[in-house]
Amino acid sequence: MSFKIARFIAWRYIRGSRTNKNTNTLTKVCFLGIFIGTLCLSLEIFIMNGFEKAIAEKMQSIYPQITLDAPFDSAFDFEKIKNHLFKKYSHQISAIAPAHSKRIIAQSADSSDASAVYLKAINPSFESAISSVEKKLKKQDQTLANALSEKKVIIGKTLAHFFDVKEGDTLSLLFTQNDEFNTKELSYITHHVIIGGILETGIVQYDKYLIMCSFELMDELLEGHIVTQLGIKLHPGIQEEEIMKELEKTFNGEANSWKTLYPALVSASKLEKYVMFFLLGLIALIASTNLISLLFMHITHKKTDIAILKTLGMREIHILYIFIFMGFFITALASITGLIGAFIIGILLQKYPFIKLPDVYYVTHLPIHMEWTTFILVFGVVIILSFIATLFSARYAQTINITETLRFDG
Repeated sequence: MSFKIARFIAWRYIRGSRTNKNTNTLTKVCFLGIFIGTLCLSLEIFIMNGFEKAIAEKMQSIYPQITLDAPFDSAFDFEKIKNHLFKKYSHQISAIAPAHSKRIIAQSADSSDASAVYLKAINPSFESAISSVEKKLKKQDQTLANALSEKKVIIGKTLAHFFDVKEGDTLSLLFTQNDEFNTKELSYITHHVIIGGILETGIVQYDKYLIMCSFELMDELLEGHIVTQLGIKLHPGIQEEEIMKELEKTFNGEANSWKTLYPALVSASKLEKYVMFFLLGLIALIASTNLISLLFMHITHKKTDIAILKTLGMREIHILYIFIFMGFFITALASITGLIGAFIIGILLQKYPFIKLPDVYYVTHLPIHMEWTTFILVFGVVIILSFIATLFSARYAQTINITETLRFDG
């Protein structure tokens, strides 16, 4: 019953503060500060989660979920390994694709411009099952099979711009039968190919330093069929780390995901997320400390009421609850309003992505990703910070002396 009385008195004090200009102004300041802190903290998490999700989706659409490289100077028996993996990991692995890369020099047929690149052989039907490279072709209706048909090649947009070529133009591929370049004189074999497609991924390793071809063309160049790399896609919800360790142990090769290929990007993304959360958390803490001034003012104005309540037998802990409830009511209302505001802004940014980002980012517009756990996290953080500030000032109400208060202020 005392808890209900404490809540009732707290609510009456909040409503009654509208008649006092000073407390009314400070209450609005507290509400606005907590509202802005909650709004900023929520939007920061939405944006950082959006960046994290957008980068992951972009990388996973280009790179296989797991890339397994054969040991040095060896190759994979693709059919044998594929059957073994599907048999052993039937519930984890959904698709496997072969690949082989070779260092070459590409040269435009109409100029002397040349560039050292990687020539990567893929199987179009298998590759489409493990990555979304096909969707990155500039022609929307083009497929990998069509772009690589008749021994054509696919080159990146940046490389095409460097050579000033387009689809249908000719490139010269200069290569050696092996990848050893430690001799003073090298004898290159030249092979002319037709550009069948232009690839635009936004990733420099693909757009500037990679040429893709079919295994038929690679077999012709090397005079033999070689598979030195496997791209593996897992079923949704399967963790990569354990399977990568097992693959490395079984095949004595090196297994990577895009996260291990770009450790600096992953670390920077996480560090930025945590630092921004910490800084905006401090803003929410500063906003919550306004409650200290507000509650001190309320306690000072209500000293006589507190003394009378103590005289009537209300315990000091319940006096404390009155001002804790006051802080909670203000904080809860302000934080919920801030979360609603952040949700509305997030919806607008998702529907109308008008904030463009420079080319240094992996996305073109400001990304937003909202989860219900974020709302709970932000609400919990703000409530805890406000509770600490409220408890600090509410304890002052317990120090009020009944006799002195009623004698001089009653």
